[in-house]
Amino acid sequence: MKNSKLFLIALSFALFFASVQQSNAFAISEPYLTKEFTLTGKGNLEVETSGASVAVNGVPGNQVIVEMYVKRNGREIDSKDPEVEELLENFQLDISKSGNTISLKVKRKNNNDWRRGDNLNLSFKVQVPTEISSSFQSSGGSISMDSIEGEQIISTSGGSIKVANASGSIVSKSSGGSFNLNDFDGEVDVQSSGGSVKIDGLEGKLKINTSGGSVTLEDISGSIDANTSGGSIKARLLGIDEDLSFRTSGGSITAMVPADLGLNLDLRGGRVNSKLSNFDGEIKKDLIAGKINGGGYLLSMQSSGGSINLEFID
Repeated sequence: MKNSKLFLIALSFALFFASVQQSNAFAISEPYLTKEFTLTGKGNLEVETSGASVAVNGVPGNQVIVEMYVKRNGREIDSKDPEVEELLENFQLDISKSGNTISLKVKRKNNNDWRRGDNLNLSFKVQVPTEISSSFQSSGGSISMDSIEGEQIISTSGGSIKVANASGSIVSKSSGGSFNLNDFDGEVDVQSSGGSVKIDGLEGKLKINTSGGSVTLEDISGSIDANTSGGSIKARLLGIDEDLSFRTSGGSITAMVPADLGLNLDLRGGRVNSKLSNFDGEIKKDLIAGKINGGGYLLSMQSSGGSINLEFID
């Protein structure tokens, strides 16, 4: 009986370690194709994709490494396969360097040619020097960028956009998909016809125009001009360098500002809520207009039908 128990315990440990090794093996992801380039100055990255996701990561140095990952019917292919190589002929693929510009372009030659078993999914990881500018044109697939400095221009008809630990300027135009930004220093212009906008940690200038989706802003210092045709706006402000404007055709607006900050207020909505002190001006159910703490930059919050909420941070 004792030997049987020992056998079962040993077998359990063996199965456990085997499952761990197997899961680790599946977790290891090897690129199907790798290309490396060396830049001699400030670089540019030009990306054009149709359905492929791209992740860009900045590191010190002047090396650019482009890794391509291939999945077929959901299964990752990490080694050269004659059949996959033949299927890749259905794509226009260009990974090249001209001067200090790196081009990554991938597009299916015939979008209607989806024979059974030919379903390939391509994704890319791109290591770049920290200081680099980029231009993205995507008709689908996610875009992520981390630890980069420069001018980034993003245009996509679908897929999420994520940027973190970066500085410089971003212009993003999207007809669908969410926009997420974390820890950024510089200027940001977000234009979207759908999808939520979430920004956590920004020092600089922010402009948002969206026709759908909520806007959430956390720990913002600088100036803000946020406009949405649908969805709510929520903003937590650490400091203000210029006038602030929040507008929505539907949904509520909530702003949290430092309690000792001097502001001019123009708040208009279905109902305006705030607990004011040291205020001079007019207060109505749907309007607050005047000055707090002697006045300062203008805080304008307007909603066609939703509520307006002004809260204070001690």
